[in-house]
Amino acid sequence: MRIALIVGFAVVAVLALFLLPPIHQDSAYHNFADQRTVWGTPNFWNVMSNLPFLLVAIWGLRGLRSQSAFHQNWERTAYCLLLTGVAFVAFGSAYYHLLPNDATLFWDRLPMTIAFMSLFATTIGERISMRAGHLLFYPLIAIGAASVLYWRVSGDLRSGTQVQAESLA
Repeated sequence: MRIALIVGFAVVAVLALFLLPPIHQDSAYHNFADQRTVWGTPNFWNVMSNLPFLLVAIWGLRGLRSQSAFHQNWERTAYCLLLTGVAFVAFGSAYYHLLPNDATLFWDRLPMTIAFMSLFATTIGERISMRAGHLLFYPLIAIGAASVLYWRVSGDLRSGTQVQAESLA
């Protein structure tokens, strides 16, 4: 019943979202408070602030070597993809901040969305149902990636996952 309720709310939310007009990326989004160039690198601190993402991902991936933390194999895959996504956030976000525009923003949003969807699937598995988390893992990754691709092709942010991602970045 809980799963059906969650799915029902998600369907209603998606349907309601598409009743709104398209939401386009504000061009002022790319204007950062710190636009200093240091050592020839534009937006230096925005670029360099992504290094901790890489370090945390490496540390987390090293921790995944232990088999004892997981009840099912898909959990290890999900956490591995989450941490790989976090590692790619370091590169994608640094690339975006080096040359901020909608084209490079795609490479910032895509790994974030993959990491968020992996985390969402593991949270469903841990808090609602291990079976539901397992069944939803790959579809959630696909939906997340498709939402970023949809934004890139259409310019419309209504698909939602990248709106969440940018509010956390």
